[in-house]
Amino acid sequence: MVAKNALKIGALAVALAFCGVANATVSDLTGQYQLTTSYTGSNGTYTFNYAVTNLGQGYGNGSQTGFDGLTVFIPTGATVIGHSEPAPYLAGQGYWSYGQSNGLELSLNPNAPGANLSQNMTAPSGYTSVNWWGQYTGSVYQIGSTAEFSITLSGVSVGSNAVGLSTYFGGGTPPNGQQFVNNQYGNYTTFTTNALSAVAAVPEPETYAMMVAGLGLVGFMSRRRRKA
Repeated sequence: MVAKNALKIGALAVALAFCGVANATVSDLTGQYQLTTSYTGSNGTYTFNYAVTNLGQGYGNGSQTGFDGLTVFIPTGATVIGHSEPAPYLAGQGYWSYGQSNGLELSLNPNAPGANLSQNMTAPSGYTSVNWWGQYTGSVYQIGSTAEFSITLSGVSVGSNAVGLSTYFGGGTPPNGQQFVNNQYGNYTTFTTNALSAVAAVPEPETYAMMVAGLGLVGFMSRRRRKA
């Protein structure tokens, strides 16, 4: 496996102009994961799709280790219309949960001196964290498999934001050189990348046109009053 470099979350909320965002992107996470993101929708209501392919994380050979968590950020002002989760990797064994929080917290005692916070993610100002987790080891997506997620939101625009993919290793040790954290459930590593995501809503072109027209009308009425 390719050893993972130190995890550093860069710009967590980089909004892109709507016209400059493609409707699908593919991200390679150091050869260990492939993340395909896409969206559909318009006028502030969009469905964001995330397909995670596990290329090399976990022990393989039916070990029930591998991809176990997806974290994305959404604006706090967004309305969640719906979401979908994958079935467990092993049919009938476990399930995938959905929830919201202030970020990804994998440390056992985050407030303790010297706590290992390297695999955590914190939602930037104005955003909240959406977390999907595989519950029970039968849910974990093993090497060579793909898990698909979606979330539909209103009151948002399309841009780029950080996405986190978490690997579960159970009680085993990750590959040499790969950072990880140990908690009550086992050992975890989080891979991050920037991908298509929901960002805070910006006015549509039609709204800008109405604003400009409104300002022009106000100016016209003001000039009429001065002449009167």
